Amino acid sequence: MPKPKRKKSADSLTKTLTEKAKKSIYTVGDLRKVHKRGIAAYISSGSRNVSSGAWAMGRVNSFVSGKGGARKADNDIHAARKKSPKKR
Repeated sequence: MPKPKRKKSADSLTKTLTEKAKKSIYTVGDLRKVHKRGIAAYISSGSRNVSSGAWAMGRVNSFVSGKGGARKADNDIHAARKKSPKKR
């Protein structure tokens, strides 16, 4: 039985998160958690002027750069990575 095809957007998300992870101290899994939390934040009270994907990617960008409130909101992920840095 053939494997089901993944959505194109999931593949592009993985590619984007992989590129961001290469340039930062975070793993793809860390950034995926932040993205997922961004989607949840959008659903709970986000702006309806942008898409949920844009909202979540903005949170990832804010988290990686350290600017904005995402690092504060996702401090548990940041603290865990600082304690145990990824291997390059």
